[in-house]
Amino acid sequence: MAPPERSMGGALLDRLDRALQVVEFATAVVGGVVIFGVMWVGVAEILLRKAFNAPLYGQLDLIEQSMAAYTLLTISYCYRKAGHIRVDIVVGHFKGRRKWIAELMASIAAFGLIVVLLPGVLHFFDNAYYIGDSTINTQWPTWPSKLIPVIGFSVLAARIALELWAYARLVADPLAEPIAVPVPSHLPEDA
Repeated sequence: MAPPERSMGGALLDRLDRALQVVEFATAVVGGVVIFGVMWVGVAEILLRKAFNAPLYGQLDLIEQSMAAYTLLTISYCYRKAGHIRVDIVVGHFKGRRKWIAELMASIAAFGLIVVLLPGVLHFFDNAYYIGDSTINTQWPTWPSKLIPVIGFSVLAARIALELWAYARLVADPLAEPIAVPVPSHLPEDA
C-alpha cells in the first residue's frame, strides 16, 4: 500500500486513523467476549434450571448489566466498517465532490447526535456512582454498566470527528485518497 499523500494532513490523518482502529478493535473484542460469556451464562441457566431445578442466582441482573458492553463497545468498530445503517441508496448515486459533501453532512448530523447524548450518559454514570445505585436482586453496583456508554460513545465521537476531517479533506480535493472514511463492503471503493 502506498503511503498516503501529505496534502491537507493525509499522513497525520492516516496515523490517527490507525491508532483509533486499535482502540476500536480492542473495544469490539471486549464486547465479543462479553456476548460469548452471556451465551454461556444462558446455557448454564437453562441446564441448572431444567436438570437440577436450581436457577442460576443473579443471571438476569448479569444479563441486564452486560447488555451495554456488547452493544455500545462495538458501535465505533461497526461504524468504521460501514456495518451500520447507511443511506447508500441516496449517497451511492453521487460521485466526486457531491458524494463527499453528502457524507460530510451525514457525519455532521451523527456527530451532533453523539455530542447531545454524551452529557446525558455521563450524568447517568455519575449519578449511579455517587448514590451507590445497585441492581434489585443481587445488589450489584450499576455504575460499571453505566460507564460503558460513556466509553462507547466517546470512541464513536472520536471516530466521527476524524471522519469529519477526512470528508472535509475530500470535499476540498475529491481526487485525494480516501483515508479514515468507511467504505461499505458491498460498494466498490471508487463509487
